[in-house]
Amino acid sequence: MILNINFLRIDLMNKNNKIELTILIPVYNEIKTIKTILQKVKNIAKNEYEIIIVDDCSKDGSADVIKNFIKLNNNLNTALFTHAKNLGKGAAIKTGLKNARGKYFIIQDADLEYDPNDIPKLLTYAHKNKAKAVYGSRFLGNIHGMLFMNYLANKFYNYLVSFLYLVKITDMHTCYKLVDTELLRSFNLKANGFDYAPELISKLLKSKFKVYEYPVTFHGRTKKQGKKINFRDGITCSYLLLRYRFETFKISFK
Repeated sequence: MILNINFLRIDLMNKNNKIELTILIPVYNEIKTIKTILQKVKNIAKNEYEIIIVDDCSKDGSADVIKNFIKLNNNLNTALFTHAKNLGKGAAIKTGLKNARGKYFIIQDADLEYDPNDIPKLLTYAHKNKAKAVYGSRFLGNIHGMLFMNYLANKFYNYLVSFLYLVKITDMHTCYKLVDTELLRSFNLKANGFDYAPELISKLLKSKFKVYEYPVTFHGRTKKQGKKINFRDGITCSYLLLRYRFETFKISFK
């Protein structure tokens, strides 16, 4: 069950009555960082970007912080949706995508691993190249604090994608995946967890859309600090990359 908190939606259109970008912030028990990341996103969003926050049934008070932020910032295009039970990051993405109104769509995790100041740069790069998809690559940019095993795992996934599709992909697991909203909807994503990453990159590449990459900055955190992805997610990712390579699917994007 998904509860849509409509009274917390604030609609402010820019002078062209267009929203260029939807920034989705999926949240699950991020009380230590949510206030800071919301402020950082606010600083780059102004009234040109839409901010959608999906609280995936947090139990630590994150939702209260979000509600207070929205009420205090009535100069932003904001919306909060809450899941009645914890469904996973992929499910939060689908909720956000269903309600997005921006031309482009990007995810901003609620932790502090990625710097929102990179988001406008990704959008500008997309416009410059008329790109449907731009990935913010940590491996082309600056990496701080990534665990060694996570580093090796990411390198393996990137190699596997590059091998399967004969393209150069340096960071398929990046949080910053800026994609044309209508194209993203046409993929009809199925994943509810972290497995959305292999599903998305596979569908982009099988649909013959070029995935551009642009360098971003990354500050990793530990499991003690709240890192949620684990070894089982890695096994699932490898399996899905192989499975999706040989599956067929239809898209309605034109």
